[in-house]
Amino acid sequence: MTPEQLVQAVNKAQAEHNYDECVKLLSEIIAKQPRNTDAFNNRGLAYADLKQFEKAIQDYNQAIELDPEYTYAFNNRGLAYAKLKQFEKAIQDYDQAIELNPKDFNAFNNRGTAYAKLKQFEKAIQDYNQAIELNPKDADAFIDRGVAYAKLKQFEKAIQDYNQAIELDPEYTYAFNNRGLAYADLKQFKKAIQDYDQAIELNPKDFNVFNNRGNVYADLKQFEKAIQDYNQAIELDPEYTHAFNNRGLAYADLEQFEKAIQDYNQAIELNPKDFNAFNNRGTAYAKLKQFEKAIQDYNQAIELNPKDARTFNNRGLVYTKLKQFEKAIQNYNQAIELNPKDADAFIDRGVAYADLKQFEKAIQDYNQAIELNPKDARAFNNRGVVYADLKQFEKAIQNYNQTIELNPKYVSAFNNRGIAHQKLGKEKKAIEDFKKAQALDPSIIANEKIKALEKEFAERIAQTQESNTKVQGFQGILEGLEAEHKTEEENWFKWSQWAVFITLGLIVLVIILIACNIFESHDTYIVYIFSSIVTFAVIRQYTNAKALRIEASNRVAMAKMFERVKNENNEYQQEFLPKLSDAIVYSTIKAKNNSDGLVEKIINVLEKIKK
Repeated sequence: MTPEQLVQAVNKAQAEHNYDECVKLLSEIIAKQPRNTDAFNNRGLAYADLKQFEKAIQDYNQAIELDPEYTYAFNNRGLAYAKLKQFEKAIQDYDQAIELNPKDFNAFNNRGTAYAKLKQFEKAIQDYNQAIELNPKDADAFIDRGVAYAKLKQFEKAIQDYNQAIELDPEYTYAFNNRGLAYADLKQFKKAIQDYDQAIELNPKDFNVFNNRGNVYADLKQFEKAIQDYNQAIELDPEYTHAFNNRGLAYADLEQFEKAIQDYNQAIELNPKDFNAFNNRGTAYAKLKQFEKAIQDYNQAIELNPKDARTFNNRGLVYTKLKQFEKAIQNYNQAIELNPKDADAFIDRGVAYADLKQFEKAIQDYNQAIELNPKDARAFNNRGVVYADLKQFEKAIQNYNQTIELNPKYVSAFNNRGIAHQKLGKEKKAIEDFKKAQALDPSIIANEKIKALEKEFAERIAQTQESNTKVQGFQGILEGLEAEHKTEEENWFKWSQWAVFITLGLIVLVIILIACNIFESHDTYIVYIFSSIVTFAVIRQYTNAKALRIEASNRVAMAKMFERVKNENNEYQQEFLPKLSDAIVYSTIKAKNNSDGLVEKIINVLEKIKK
């Protein structure tokens, strides 16, 4: 064939994606024209399409050697290096292409993608900006910049770029797929599904879109629909590892762990280096209480990826189940070191510390978890359990309250709060909590137990009411004593006034009688005797009043204690009543006037209360 015929044949083979034929034809051209740079460049492209990137690079090298300013060869060699994950070399080639042609938007876009692969997303965005400025109608550049924004968690900006790409190309399946991913990250699942639906309508054979839509259904807890989408993805690509792994997760969420393990097995068979599949299979084995198998899988996952915090945490959970708490803590430590912002790891380590009775350390971990995630109900509940173990039931209740506020369907929190209320003697509140827990999960507490508590509470209420009646009778006696005390003090004050007046009067009278020589000075003993009689009467009244005052001071304390009995039904009643009766009887006996058998009345009432 003539050179012109060979070129036409190459173009036809390229259009038919017959790359082997392209290589054959281009080799003929190179044999006839060994300095044809385009032939070397194009054969390099054909090798790249055949995924023979090393051969492609050799051809690009030859083209560059023949023409050191051949921009396309630098750009294409950069793409081949990128396919081999040699991104630094790729960037060097893109740099050279841009230096040769600063308006080559493809080179900027490709260099941006290489930076993105190196997770240098800011640099990637700068290159995408330059590519878009040079060619504002390039939908790929908007897509790539959107992906970079998504990696930086700037999902709104990502969506704007995907919108622009869709506006430029309304049938761009990839743009709809990526926008769906961004909506899913923003928890806007309805919009995400709409985009995936559109992408599937445009390309019903895109297995990635089915997989992604399945993930959204899984997020919505619609696991059956998720499995249907994973099935479709696997049917389109029977070697699609992610679909097997994700379907396994959906089966696990449905507690069909055997099916989940089968899918993880398939994923591992397709990709023996898939640490996620090993981690997930380990979790499934743990759910089936096959802990040794679980640990083996976690070990394998860690060997494949020693920086995966999740796997360390999961292995710690299994060691906790095996009551090997020290090993569990070692794994949680490793998980926290790898990811210090993982609240779950702190909670799980707190559980292990609590099991070892190291309650202060447990509380510290729960505090840290709450600081990282103030809306984590589990952290508050677990901290409440530790406070309950420390007999600090009020603090425990505060934590259970917070748990329930965050999650009104947290069954354990209601049950735990009920136990704490019961420990504090608040049976009514305890019963209310137990009933709420049972309504959410009938298996958490037996109905018979609640009925028994209600019966016991009713009996104690009845006993309290009877005791209150007796105490109120005693209160009446105390009130009578208080009135008598006031009367005695008033009488004493009156007697004291009269005594003073009489004594003063007698003294004046004696002075007058002596002055009139009616009394001799040595005859004043009569006044002394009379004054003594008056003083004795006053002192007697004072003694009675003081006895009642002693009694009254006791009575104030006793009344306060009886108020406690009257208002609460608790176990302290029988403890202080005997002491109370002794104090009152002692005080009352002090009174010299025990009129109407008052002491005997008090003793009788107190004896009844004791019983």
